[in-house]
Amino acid sequence: MNNNLNNEEKPFKKRKFKITVVELFVIFIVFIIVAIYLVPQYMLTKEQKQYGRLQTNVAMMTSKVLSNFSQTESKKLPSVIAKELTDEMNKLCKNPIDKNNPAYSINKECLGCAVIEPDDKAKSIVISAKDKDGKLVSRTIIQPPSYVTYNKDLKAKDDK
Repeated sequence: MNNNLNNEEKPFKKRKFKITVVELFVIFIVFIIVAIYLVPQYMLTKEQKQYGRLQTNVAMMTSKVLSNFSQTESKKLPSVIAKELTDEMNKLCKNPIDKNNPAYSINKECLGCAVIEPDDKAKSIVISAKDKDGKLVSRTIIQPPSYVTYNKDLKAKDDK
């Protein structure tokens, strides 16, 4: 009985935690992977992000116009399609540069707007957008068969 008491009274040995080289290497690799993912997000300037969103708005409208042109059951005029899609897309998208202007407008240029120019005679729609630096994104979509005929993305001239 005396022997049991002595066993219970012995304090537990504290375990010392040691970090091995392998564990340090794994932590270092995880840190590098997280940094590779996060650093580019913070390196982009505000203007680059706005221009990217403007390009996205133009691409989304191009996709919507192409899908409406390819619907064989309804052969609407490009001006009707442009009006319908402009109303629909303005509810979904925001102007990335000027929050007071809509994201899309018909035949009216504004800062950060994607300008929709329907041409019923040529059965086409031209979508173009300029940011405050004058960078241009432009798409021309022709009905039927629907396809994008012109894709232009001009960058600002390099200052040398």
